[in-house]
Amino acid sequence: MKIEDAVTAVTSEASALTSCLGQPVVAYHVTEIMKEADLAHARQMQLALVRRSIEALVDDGLEGVAAEHFVSQFDGRIGLTWRLLHASDGVAH
Repeated sequence: MKIEDAVTAVTSEASALTSCLGQPVVAYHVTEIMKEADLAHARQMQLALVRRSIEALVDDGLEGVAAEHFVSQFDGRIGLTWRLLHASDGVAH
């Protein structure tokens, strides 16, 4: 898996988030997370994106619980895709 494929996989079902934050912003942050080889640092970056995503969705009019549910799924896709990407690179974590 390439980073570009990983970003596409993560963002393909994130239309609500890409509409309020913007596709370039979401893609940039996900790309940076995917590039990060250190699991702990990648997770810190991911958590920052998750917090910002919930705030953006709520600011855009989504109810808090719905925003948290959506972002939880997004968070899961980021984590799974990061692990798949880095496992295919032969990086041990």
